[in-house]
Amino acid sequence: MHRIVVVVLNNETKAEEGKTELLQLDSEGSISIYGYAVVAKKADGTVVVKQADGRGTLSPFARSLLGSLTGSMRSISQSAASQGSDSAPDSNKAKTGDNFIRDVMEVLVPNRVAIVAEVEEEWTPVLDTRMESIGGVVFRWMVSEV
Repeated sequence: MHRIVVVVLNNETKAEEGKTELLQLDSEGSISIYGYAVVAKKADGTVVVKQADGRGTLSPFARSLLGSLTGSMRSISQSAASQGSDSAPDSNKAKTGDNFIRDVMEVLVPNRVAIVAEVEEEWTPVLDTRMESIGGVVFRWMVSEV
């Protein structure tokens, strides 16, 4: 299933471990990663993009979600401007999106870091187990809900 996964971790060191685990799962074939970004919530409450992958680009929906987390609608990649907005959620789904973002932001408190990834996964326990073993809290949103 095509999903957006957000893994909230305690610090940048743990986020680096989480990113390594995520990439390992991709290389093992347990998941397929379309793109990811690492964001951090600073002490003043602002959320900033620390790094984006070099693998490809996130979908317009994933970039929109990432923009919501960072408090802006700017895109991660230059190609965002050239892509359409066909994946904009309808009003009912927007409420679901607001709830998803609210749930993530409750855990993404100042000085924590999150990995936002767009993935294809058929079985969730593999990712959950790896991320929970390093203290990560995993959130998922199925892209088909948009």
